[in-house]
Amino acid sequence: MQTIRTKAGENYLTESEEKKLFNHLKRLKDKQAERDFVLLKTCRLLALRRREALALNVGDVFGATSLEIDEHIAAKGAVGSLSIPVELQDILQRFLKLKRKWGEDMTDDAPLFVSKKGNRLALRTFNDLVDKWCREAGGERITPHGLRHTKGRRIMDDVRHLNEEERDKKLLLANRQLRHKSMTATLIYTAPTKEEMEKVGAL
Repeated sequence: MQTIRTKAGENYLTESEEKKLFNHLKRLKDKQAERDFVLLKTCRLLALRRREALALNVGDVFGATSLEIDEHIAAKGAVGSLSIPVELQDILQRFLKLKRKWGEDMTDDAPLFVSKKGNRLALRTFNDLVDKWCREAGGERITPHGLRHTKGRRIMDDVRHLNEEERDKKLLLANRQLRHKSMTATLIYTAPTKEEMEKVGAL
């Protein structure tokens, strides 16, 4: 049985693995898959820690173009402001319409991601659902934190959308996006990727 990746250098998705996971979720139209697609996308695109994602309330994202990571959301005291990409803005607004259709609580302080009983989603449930969807999609198994690592790796490795000046600052960009308190923590994303090591192994 395939083990779950937990080490930072392994606990992330390659582009093809990520595409496979989200395409699988998009094909499913049940309530849980709809919720989990949004939850995983939010963690992936904003590099949120699992506690931060589950702490989100409806009012934090309603009509928002940026997410203010304040004390009620931040884990490890990592407050800050994150720009919400247009792709995620559209996903979140569609999700809010679905929540209203499902009859869920839409007040500002209501949890964004809820269980079948209407309670805020639990950490253990988040762990289980990430593992479930990875296995169903037929890809590598990661933890929820692996979605955050995936964002860090993309900033460092995928420079197609950065100009020359921005490429020179990509470590700083990763540090700011992930809200690391020290640059040392961000340096894990300069390690060789799995794909690079596979090429070396074939030499």
